Amino acid sequence: MSEPIPIRDNGEPLVDLGGYDFVLEPMYFKRGFSPIQKMYLRKGVAEKLSTIQKTLGGLRFKIWDAWRPREVQAKLYRQHWNTLRKKEPDWTDVEIKEEVETYVASPDLPLPAHLSGGAIDLTLVDTTGRELDMGTPFDHFALEASPHFFETSVRNPGFAHIEKNRKLILTTMAAADFRVYPSEWWHFDYGTERWARELGKPHALYGEISLPT
Repeated sequence: MSEPIPIRDNGEPLVDLGGYDFVLEPMYFKRGFSPIQKMYLRKGVAEKLSTIQKTLGGLRFKIWDAWRPREVQAKLYRQHWNTLRKKEPDWTDVEIKEEVETYVASPDLPLPAHLSGGAIDLTLVDTTGRELDMGTPFDHFALEASPHFFETSVRNPGFAHIEKNRKLILTTMAAADFRVYPSEWWHFDYGTERWARELGKPHALYGEISLPT
């Protein structure tokens, strides 16, 4: 088991993403999991995304989810658990837990990434606002959502455009030191514990944060 990564929160505030030129679609508000329609990220992460977007030749980021409070994390976890339990009634709780936590962090963890304001779920849209085809929709919890699935598991010329689109978002984000989540092509981290571990940083930049009251 790897050693825990220390957190030295740099104090950046959460900022409202409505103040940036992103396309916003707050999916968990739309689906009834969150009472908060506005979307927030740590200021440094939002600024980095804004800078990246200016290099995309007219493409823009569509953001589905960013910072979330722990109670929303708990709702998402329970929903996925209940869905999987109905789908796989013969699975043990251990098997359910392992599969659920491939995609949704337990709210009982010290710091699920989205609670830090340093995790983001996004895609790319063209100049008409149409999403680039990434092969799966958001929250498609299956192998096809793995970032490199269409490079390594499917060698079909008909999927070349999907591979190209994924490669674009993956290389663009990696060049700015974002780290993609291994099971979800749409999820990227900056400043989180996983980010620090994967890049060999001595500490994470962001701990758990709440909206100011």
